Amino acid sequence: MLNIFSSFKKIFSSALLEISPELNTEELLRFTVEPTREKSHGDLACNAAMIFSKKLGMNPRELAQKIIEKIKNDDVAKLEIAGPGFINIFLKPQILHRVITDLVERDFTFPQLGRNKNGQGEKINLEYASPNPTGPIHVGHTRGAIYGDVLATLLQKTGYDVLKEYYINDAGAQILTLVKSAYLRYLQACGEKIEISDGLYPGEYLIPIGQALKEKFGDSLLNHPPLEGGSRSEATRGEVNPLDPTSKSQATSISTQGEDGPEIIRDFVVAKMVELIKHDLLALGIKHDSYFSEKKELHDTGKIDAAIKILRDKGLIYEGKLEAPKTEKGVGALPEGYDEKDQTLFAATKFGDDQDRVVKKADGTPTYLAGDIAYSLSKWQRGAKKFIMPLGFDHAGYIKRLSAVVSAITNDQAQVKVILCQMVKFVKNGEPLKMSKRAGNFITAREVIDEVGADVLRFIMLTRKNDAPFDFDLTKVIEQSKDNPIFYVQYAHARCCSVLRQAVTVGSWKSVVGSKLVDEAEIELMKKIVNFPRVIEMSVEHFEPHRIAFYLQELAGEFHALWNKGTENPELRFIINDHPELTAARLALVTATKKIIAAGLSIFNIQPTKEMR
Repeated sequence: MLNIFSSFKKIFSSALLEISPELNTEELLRFTVEPTREKSHGDLACNAAMIFSKKLGMNPRELAQKIIEKIKNDDVAKLEIAGPGFINIFLKPQILHRVITDLVERDFTFPQLGRNKNGQGEKINLEYASPNPTGPIHVGHTRGAIYGDVLATLLQKTGYDVLKEYYINDAGAQILTLVKSAYLRYLQACGEKIEISDGLYPGEYLIPIGQALKEKFGDSLLNHPPLEGGSRSEATRGEVNPLDPTSKSQATSISTQGEDGPEIIRDFVVAKMVELIKHDLLALGIKHDSYFSEKKELHDTGKIDAAIKILRDKGLIYEGKLEAPKTEKGVGALPEGYDEKDQTLFAATKFGDDQDRVVKKADGTPTYLAGDIAYSLSKWQRGAKKFIMPLGFDHAGYIKRLSAVVSAITNDQAQVKVILCQMVKFVKNGEPLKMSKRAGNFITAREVIDEVGADVLRFIMLTRKNDAPFDFDLTKVIEQSKDNPIFYVQYAHARCCSVLRQAVTVGSWKSVVGSKLVDEAEIELMKKIVNFPRVIEMSVEHFEPHRIAFYLQELAGEFHALWNKGTENPELRFIINDHPELTAARLALVTATKKIIAAGLSIFNIQPTKEMR
C-alpha cells in the first residue's frame, strides 16, 4: 500500500539536502509529515522548516519558502506557509485515486507500511498477562492481557521478532498458600470435613483440583500435608486444620521428612492452575509462545545466585544497610526492605534509581528483585534487545529499579519498556459487577467473555488509552448501535460485503477511479484510507494500539456517511447499472475500505463480519 506520508518525507528530505547537503540521515528523521487537523489547512503538514531553521541559520518562514521552491511534484495542488513555519500541502485527488487502485489491485501486506515497515527482525520479549498462578484470570487482568497481545500482533505484523512470554510466578508465599488451599480441597475429596481459614483461597475453582489430586494419588497424600515443618494425624481429621501452622494437636505427628509428597502436591497444583489460566486466556484469544517458570528456571537452577555474582564482579553488589532517610525531626519513613542487619544490596542508584535495592535479605533469602535480575539476564541471553512489560498502575514505583536492573545486567545493551495500564471497572445496568461465587472474591474473565464475547472484550478494551480510567458497561457493549464501537466497525465491513455481493460485474479498476470519485464524501473516505499506514506507524512507534481502534471507528464513520448519502441520493449509490465505469470506481472504494477494516481487525485477532444477523 502506497504510504504518502513516507513519500512526502522523502520529497522534503531531498529538498533539504539540496539546500544543505551536510545534513545526515539521522538528522532528517527529526521532522514529520502528518495529517492536518483542519481541512482548511490542506491535507498534510510538514514541520521541517522549524526543525532545521536554527541549524541552517535562517528564519523558519524563510527556510520554508526555500523548501517550497525546491519541490516540484505533479500530485501537489498547492504548498503554503502557515504560522511560525509549517508547510501545508494541498494534494490533487489523483494521488488518492492511485492509493485506492494500488490497494485494490495488490495483495495487502503489513510490512509495506511506514518507516517501521521492517522491524529488521529485532528481537522483543513481550511479557504480559502474568498474574500469580493462584486462581483463574480475573477481569482486573484483562486490560493488560489484551493490550499486550494486540501490541505483540502489531509488532509482529510490522517486522519485529516478538516472543510472547508468560512469567509463571510460582515461587514464594502465595504458592504455599495456594497449595495449602488445594490440599484442603483434596481432604474434602477424601471425605473429610474442612474449614477454610482466613488467608487461604476460598474459591470453588480449587474443588476440581482437589478431586484431581484424589483421582491421581488416592489416599496416599493424606500423611503428606504441604507444610513447612507441619504435621497431621489420623486422630485429628475434621478437628484440627492440618494446613494452619497455628493449629495445635496433641496427637502423635507423622513426619514428612524425607518424603516427596509435599513437592508432588505443589507441582501438581501449580501445573493445574497454569492449565486453567491457559484455558481462560485462550478463550480471550491469547496464546503465549513461552511459559517461563520462576521456580524451575531460576530458583532450582541457581541462576539467581549466578546473576547476582555477575553484578558483584562488576562492583554493583555489596553488603550493607539501607540508610534511613533523615528529616528535621529525626529519622523519616523507613525505605522499602529496610533491616537493621546487613543485607545484600544492588547499587541501583548508579543507574538512576532513587535508592539502592535489597537483593538478599539478612537471612540470605532472595528478594523478588533478585529474580528480576536473573530473569532479565535470561531474556538478554535468549537474544532480546527490548523487554516490553505491560503492568498495572500499582507497579509504577517499580519502573526505575527495573530499568536499573536491565541496564546493569546487560551493560546497557537492552532496554526495558514498562507500560502502565489502569484497572477497569465493570458495570452492568449501572451497577458494579458482583463478585463471583466460584472465584471467591473476584470476577473471572471467563464470566465476562461468556457475557459479551471475546471479540467485543478485545476491541472495547482498546477504545481507551491504556493509562486512562475505564468504566466497561456490559449492557452497552452488546447493543447494536453506533454507540457500540465494535458493532459500528463490523457493520461497516458487513455493508461492504453486501455491496460486493450485489455486484454482478465490476469492470476494471484502472483509469476510471480518478475520473469518477469526486463527491466530497468519497474524497473524505479516500483520505481516511490513505491515513492507515501513518496510524500503524505511530501505533508501533509509541506502543499505542488504541490508535488503531480509534482509526477504525473513524473509517467506519466515513463509510457509513457515504452509505447514507447514497440512500438519500440515488446518484451516489455504489451500484448504478447504467454507469459501469462509475460503479467500478465505487466498488474499488468499497473493496479498499473492506480491506483496511479487515487488516485493522486482524491486529485485534478479530474476524471481520461478512453479514449482520
